Amino acid sequence: MYIAMQCADSNGMLNTEICTFQGIRYDTRYKSAVISTEHLNHDYVIPMEAKDYEAAASQIMEAMKAHAELINIEQGIVCRGRKGESRHVDPQKLVIVPM
Repeated sequence: MYIAMQCADSNGMLNTEICTFQGIRYDTRYKSAVISTEHLNHDYVIPMEAKDYEAAASQIMEAMKAHAELINIEQGIVCRGRKGESRHVDPQKLVIVPM
């Protein structure tokens, strides 16, 4: 499955990225979701509250049940950076649409 998302780089520039979706997890220490992709040297981080992460995870599971080949994050910005790089942005609420 692929994921399309609006990503902010270290300069704040927004770009649409399409990657192979490999999973998502929640980091309780930093209150952020981390999306795993084939890009091993980058993290795709979304600051969010735990309840908003659970809502996003449910949307992804629904897309997987529907055998979607692509999920699109239509609302919310993903921070792309090198592994371990931190960002300070407002918490996001995601709207994920299977395609």
